[in-house]
Amino acid sequence: MGIARERVARPRFGEAGLLIPILLFVLLFALVPVALLFGNGWVSGGGAAGLYDTVWREATNRASLYNSLEQGALSALVAFGVGYPAGIFLSRYAFPGRTAARSFLLLPFLLPTVVVVVGILDLFGPGGTISSAVPTLAWLGEGVPGIVLANLVFNVPLVVLYTALGCESASGDLEETSRTLGASPSRVYRDVWAGPSLIGAAVGVVLTFVFAALAFASPLMICGPRCYTLEAQVYALSSTFLEPTAASLLALAAVLILLVPIVVYVLLANRLRERGSRGPIRPQKLSRSGWIGPAFAIEASLVFAGIAIVLFTVLARSIWPASGGAFGAGWSDLVSSRTTATLGIPIGNVIVNTFGFAVFAAAATFVLVLLAAFALRNRPRWEGSVSTYLFLPLLVSPVLLAFSLAEFWRPILGGESTVWVLIGVSQAILALPFALQSVQVPLSSLSAAPSEAARSLGASRWTAFWDADIPRIRNGIVTAGLFAFAIGLGEFTATYFLYTPPFTTLSVAVYTLQRERFSDATAGAAALLLVVSLAVFAIVVGMARPRERAYA
Repeated sequence: MGIARERVARPRFGEAGLLIPILLFVLLFALVPVALLFGNGWVSGGGAAGLYDTVWREATNRASLYNSLEQGALSALVAFGVGYPAGIFLSRYAFPGRTAARSFLLLPFLLPTVVVVVGILDLFGPGGTISSAVPTLAWLGEGVPGIVLANLVFNVPLVVLYTALGCESASGDLEETSRTLGASPSRVYRDVWAGPSLIGAAVGVVLTFVFAALAFASPLMICGPRCYTLEAQVYALSSTFLEPTAASLLALAAVLILLVPIVVYVLLANRLRERGSRGPIRPQKLSRSGWIGPAFAIEASLVFAGIAIVLFTVLARSIWPASGGAFGAGWSDLVSSRTTATLGIPIGNVIVNTFGFAVFAAAATFVLVLLAAFALRNRPRWEGSVSTYLFLPLLVSPVLLAFSLAEFWRPILGGESTVWVLIGVSQAILALPFALQSVQVPLSSLSAAPSEAARSLGASRWTAFWDADIPRIRNGIVTAGLFAFAIGLGEFTATYFLYTPPFTTLSVAVYTLQRERFSDATAGAAALLLVVSLAVFAIVVGMARPRERAYA
């Protein structure tokens, strides 16, 4: 009996121990450095009085606060107006390519921010495709309108998908009963699925506000200092003006200010999750929907077309340059001596850096997530707490994460020569919560019978997990690694804060070339980054489809 008790105790301890690497990784490279940064800034900056002076009495810092609130509110408002009808169409109506449309909406999550900004400038900026043909639309490529437009490319899909999720959590049985009793379409909407759809849309709207209020690349590239958000101003204070104390206090203020919408998001998301699916949802055919369905279809088509046009323009400009240069000048300029001199290293080295950091982030994420998945497979009640813990670094923004890493770890690791480690670590931290979710969703749907059968035959918990569970979630594991790779591939904010010329990545190169007004080389670098991102997206979607059929 003593031997049996010992054999039971060891696996339990081992399972808990396998969570330690991922928890320590986030603690040591995110939470502790951020806490120390805030603590040092609070003490050296004069506490509450210093915080007030930094945020409110400094005109440029106060302006960045106004910019964050303005850009966040405008982006959220327009995203709701555009995304809500498209979300209703996606969930309420049956049409060919419905699954492909959902998959397409995931694409913006894998797009580098600098690529989208370049696309907006190629369309509406000076010499843009649309602004040249219709000069009155040039205002869409400058200032706050240009920033909001770039934000919409990323965030409208959030509102669409969350609205669709809310609609699908409504009671299908109640809807059927209401229709049987002769309720009008407006009455069915009001009584059955207006509430759930609006809850879903609200989740997307709040996320849009937070992401837009912390936008970095779009204010930097489209407008400059007069449109800086809190995120961009923290970067300017720490890197340009060399005021780390003021930067840390402003970053603390940003976290405190955005804590309210973040709490609202958590409450709304939990409410949406608790609803679940309440009966079979039966999308209706467009032919039976009168004029409303086709109207929603047109609006949703414009959303998809808008995203596609931005991406196509980036690719087209690399082949047919706006400068009137030779065919394919965007690609040929990438390898020119002028581009090398501007970046400080050849474009080949830039590509190696980009893929190297992304592989580093994907490998670290893969190992940590695999160990955590094994522990959570046997202790599912810990999943919610671990997922929340991994999302904590995302609440403090990539600039703050990079700032804290630079202040705390760079001196410890040996200075500028070790920046590559911090870049890879920051990318892995940003990828972890999404990667774990990609594994946990299919893992939670698995039957425990095969692994229990392996255990009954004498296999250890780890062997049973590896032999019986891993093959069944292979697609989820590959997707997790690809998500981490894609995030590392296009990550700009933290990388730009940390990099030095020898560690330039493609996203940093796009911004550097655009800042120096090398339009052809900018187009080529953006197109190269986009092509790789699209390839990763295609693989992710291809891996997800078999799982979708298996768990339908």
